[in-house]
Amino acid sequence: MATPITGGTAFDFGAAAQATTAQPQTTTTPAASVQQPTRVEPAGYTVKLSDDAQVRLLNAQGQTVPQIAIMTDLSTQAVNGYLGITQTPVTAAASNK
Repeated sequence: MATPITGGTAFDFGAAAQATTAQPQTTTTPAASVQQPTRVEPAGYTVKLSDDAQVRLLNAQGQTVPQIAIMTDLSTQAVNGYLGITQTPVTAAASNK
């Protein structure tokens, strides 16, 4: 709903109606100097697994203890330790049979 403005003269209202609004300035640049935006690649994330987690992951993927030892540069005893594999000692009685 428009509300009429009271007071003032027709001259005052006419001056306001003729006021120009600011126009943004446009500048043109040669096409050769316009740079295309470069493609931004997302940053790659890396995760460093602990030896324990890496051994368990490789075991879950079906790798054998010797393969895991080579891939992780750990001893087979360390890999067995991470996997909870204990070596049963060979007794002298079992070897005499």
